Amino acid sequence: MNKIIITLILMSLSFGVTQASDKIVINEIMYNSPGNDVEFIELYNISDDTVNVTGWQILDDNDSHTPCILSGVIKPGDYFVIVGDFILFYLQYQGVSNINPNTFDAGGNGWSLGNGGDVVRLYDAANVLHDIVAYNDGGAWPGSADGNGPSIELIHPLLDNDLAMNWDPSMQDWGTPEKQNSVYSTNLLPVCKDGKRNIDLPKSSDKVVVTVVSFDQEGLGKVELMVDTGAGFVSQQMYDDGTLGDVVASDSIFTSVIGTQQSGSLVKYYAKATDNTGQTDNWPNDAPIKYHAYTVDHTLPNLRINEVLAINNSGLIDEYGENDDWFEIYNAGETVVNLQGMFVSDAMGASQKYQLPAVTIAPGKYLLLWADNNEVQGALHTNFKLSSGGESIAIFETVDHGNVLIHGWKYGLMSPDISMGYYPKNGFAPEYLKNPTPGASNESSELFSPVCINEFQATSNFGGDDDWVEIFNRSTVPYDLSGCFLSDERNNNTKWIFPEETILKPGEFLVVYEDVLHFGFSSKGNDVILITAADSTTGLDFFDFGDQLADISEGRFPDGTNNWTFFNPSTEGSANANPTDISKNKHSNPRTFALNQNYPNPFNPNTNIRFKIPATGEVKLTVYNILGQDVKALINEFKPAGSYQVIWNATNNYGEKVKSGLYFYRLEFGQQIEFRKMILMR
Repeated sequence: MNKIIITLILMSLSFGVTQASDKIVINEIMYNSPGNDVEFIELYNISDDTVNVTGWQILDDNDSHTPCILSGVIKPGDYFVIVGDFILFYLQYQGVSNINPNTFDAGGNGWSLGNGGDVVRLYDAANVLHDIVAYNDGGAWPGSADGNGPSIELIHPLLDNDLAMNWDPSMQDWGTPEKQNSVYSTNLLPVCKDGKRNIDLPKSSDKVVVTVVSFDQEGLGKVELMVDTGAGFVSQQMYDDGTLGDVVASDSIFTSVIGTQQSGSLVKYYAKATDNTGQTDNWPNDAPIKYHAYTVDHTLPNLRINEVLAINNSGLIDEYGENDDWFEIYNAGETVVNLQGMFVSDAMGASQKYQLPAVTIAPGKYLLLWADNNEVQGALHTNFKLSSGGESIAIFETVDHGNVLIHGWKYGLMSPDISMGYYPKNGFAPEYLKNPTPGASNESSELFSPVCINEFQATSNFGGDDDWVEIFNRSTVPYDLSGCFLSDERNNNTKWIFPEETILKPGEFLVVYEDVLHFGFSSKGNDVILITAADSTTGLDFFDFGDQLADISEGRFPDGTNNWTFFNPSTEGSANANPTDISKNKHSNPRTFALNQNYPNPFNPNTNIRFKIPATGEVKLTVYNILGQDVKALINEFKPAGSYQVIWNATNNYGEKVKSGLYFYRLEFGQQIEFRKMILMR
């Protein structure tokens, strides 16, 4: 969560949340409809009073975007719809009347909701944050809402809409704007979701631990793990009592252990929760038709997503004469691979988006797929398109082989007829390619960009403005960076602009520091660095990096090539030399200030709160209710650098049990502050 969100919510904690915040909720989101992207956000009034939302604002996760101003009233039990584009909306929906007069993306000139996940923020007329939903296109969030027809709908408006478990895909395509949500339920089903197994690819010597999150307002009767090792599904109890593999008692995380199996055995399983009224819920939702599985001692095939073209204006055409988006899979192994039952996806969190047909790839060969969202044109035409703004592309194993990620990566801002792929084919990260090479080695192309991200540092033990990035001219001619951009956000690629007359000579380095950029790079990884040309629409370089260590940089070695490694000491402003083995340089103390989401959430009666501090200092960890009132002071003392865990037993400062509901916990360390939501369900 960025700093502005934290500031605004802390203001609401300090001065009290106005009554209206309890009345208006974000109730439905259509962020990626089928075909043309018809986006909308629906608000719902859960109170008995009419609420005037004139002067309120809706915004995504980017503070540099222009908020959409609201104007109108919402009657009790009524809806209010904010649309991205009036023309697109009216072409699809008829009869919707209570619509905000302002759009947030008319003609594609504003901001849109990210297909891979985004944040929807609702502010009142006093600019106080009243509601926030941070959705995703996979994981615990319903992946089928990502372009496959449904919107995401809140199951009941009284549920915490910041929790993925309280949302489901709409039961009808295109969602239900200004109507009761199709997934609405009063007698709520038990929750059984967020399942995990502890080993992706189990071996014959492994016992497999399976966990699910399960709870119910009416009370759980039982939670079962249904396991099929060849003779049909057999029930085995799942425990939440701290025994038989369960780690913490009464944390709503239920555990069961599947014993060792012979090599080659297929193990299928799903979980089933039953409440005290006899209602059930399964994980996955449509079990046992669908299930999770693994094959003992299975080895992943050596397949790679090799190249992507997201804007095909004048290149390869498909069998229907269309210039569609495409990507290719490369068999880097030594045996023929049959892709039948495997999946490809444009989201890392959606591992079953498009199932591949029975087609083989010989060693060293390529298979091209059309990402045109037009399955009727053939089995090699996927049910998704590729975003020109950048997203992910991945291939996953079959369900019976664990449905684990085989290979995938993020790509950056795409330009017409410029692809992105591995260069060389065994390179560390994809590069922009001047000449797309469908069905052939990328090494027959030229690199598109003469300049590249050559080295960077994301954190330091000394604190302060310690992040930096080095740009290198790997060509034989000078390059004018004037007006080009640097950023760490794909949806905000113009965060910092290179000054006029920034000329980089051949073989020259340029280092830009955090105090100049006014932003830094995440040391926790899962972040990107991108350079964009002066037209703000042409990507020059893009690097998706992982976890970083203090005072250790990451960069290309040799300079400008596609072999990335770590350096200690760093070499900013000069040729990269003497790569280091980072396993010898890990620090025992945490490198950053961090507050984790409590676990479990929702919880009853206890929950764990974990945090890290990078140095000795005064630490305050406090729980607040939705009115901003101090409920429990968990920590208020000096602590040395380290990682900590605190258990809150849902009592106040007087030892009294607190009521069910939404709470906030806030961590203060020096000038750094973070907070998160949590929900108690007794």
